[in-house]
Formats: sequence, structure tokens, C-alpha cells
Amino acid sequence: MKRKLLFMIFTEEACKQNHAFMYALECAGKGCDVKIILEGPATARLRMLAKDAKFSELFKRAKNAKLIEGICRTAAKGCSTGIKARNVTMIAKREGLKLISELDGHAGIARFISLGYQVLIF
Repeated sequence: MKRKLLFMIFTEEACKQNHAFMYALECAGKGCDVKIILEGPATARLRMLAKDAKFSELFKRAKNAKLIEGICRTAAKGCSTGIKARNVTMIAKREGLKLISELDGHAGIARFISLGYQVLIF
């Protein structure tokens, strides 16, 4: 049976995010069914796509491999902070990312668990 892994990335730390993407790509390359969701402060890292070569490369590889399930809609809007600089909704839309909101505006995990995914949180 193929392993199913859901990488929930919350951290805004570049090193941890990069490693989460590397691990997701590695597991997908070994035949696992991998999904990635960006949640909370991790969504703000999308602003770094044009500035951080390593993150940009990993993000593009994961996106091209169709590993990115989407990002939290509420977090993409800045977690209701009202701080315009934290709103990455337009970047997400430009990148073709799904805004996930099935858990009171946030990305839920219950549907993945019901499908047999193991949840890994970074």
C-alpha cells in the first residue's frame, strides 16, 4: 500500500520550511502520495518567491509535481490582522494555489485523515 503523507507547514522559519519541502519532494520521489498545505505564518513566505532562490526552487518543484494542496484562506489574508503586507491572497491566486477554508475559514485535516494520510506538522 502506498504511504500517504500530509505536510502541514506552519513555520515561518526559512530553514524549516525548506526542509519540509525537501522531505515532501523526497517522499514523493520514493512513491508516496504527498500533499502540502501552508498554514498560519507559513503562508507569508510566498512573498519570498522572487527573493529567496532556494525556497523558490523548492516551491516550483513541489508545485510542478502537484504536491501543493493549497493554503489556508484565513492565514493568506493575514490571519485577520488587517496588516496589508501579510495578505498573500493575490500571490496565491497568481500561483494557482487553492485557498482552503473548510474548517471555519482555515485548512482542515479531517478529510485527509479519513483518507488514510499521516499528518506531519512543521
